[in-house]
Amino acid sequence: MVFLLTLLILVSPGFPKAVAEINGRIITYEEFSEAFNAYWEEILHFSGRKPTFEDRKEFLLEYVKSMILREVAKDMGIEIDDEEVREFLKKTGRRSASPVVLEFARTELIVKEISSLLLSGIVVTEGEIRAYYLLNRREFYMPDQVKLLRVIAESREKAERVYRLLKKGRVPEPEEGVIVGKERWFSIQALPKIVRRRIYPYRVGKVSRPIKLDTGYLILKVTDRREAGILPLEEVKDIVRKKLLQIKRQEVFKEWFREILKRYRVELYTENLR
Repeated sequence: MVFLLTLLILVSPGFPKAVAEINGRIITYEEFSEAFNAYWEEILHFSGRKPTFEDRKEFLLEYVKSMILREVAKDMGIEIDDEEVREFLKKTGRRSASPVVLEFARTELIVKEISSLLLSGIVVTEGEIRAYYLLNRREFYMPDQVKLLRVIAESREKAERVYRLLKKGRVPEPEEGVIVGKERWFSIQALPKIVRRRIYPYRVGKVSRPIKLDTGYLILKVTDRREAGILPLEEVKDIVRKKLLQIKRQEVFKEWFREILKRYRVELYTENLR
């Protein structure tokens, strides 16, 4: 009888068209369209293109997943209030968002909470790090690089004084109108042309003449250089560890969600998205 009633709802012209069903809860085409259109408007200014059938289908899958996760979170006692969602969106650069995007942000925070509970005991061993590095060494290829010390001075006078100090091998002390940055590695080819010209031939100890910026003057000193090649394991160990942790977390969460789905009867009617 339940199946017959559901079938009548899905095919009868007097009832709204369904695009999905979760444990008997019908998601209508109208509900889906309202959510999808609100979501798509949020990203139109990034893409400028019209949504495709695949875009709509992918959104439906995420919409269904989001509904299930929010229900499971309630059972687990996980609650994400609106203030937490707004703070999360601010960190991603959004000052405002539609209710649909707010709910997707809430789901993302729910996933993080659940992941923290599931994955607290996951570790990455030194052997796993070394094995990943040896099998994927090309990931860590870097072009010619220079390490630069960067100093910004608010006036030409202070910039010239910084330049003279750096030429003498001294590092200026931070003071009002002088900001001394941390040394960082940069790919030579990725540097702006004006910077490449000022520090050429990229030898250690080379100091650039002050470069005029909107905020003052930039002075650079080459403190180290390395030729193109694969970075040593010691330099990328933290990167590899984070990557492997992310891979493991995704696998554990997928397996957990696969088990959760066994408690739900999910039907998708993607043909109704056209």
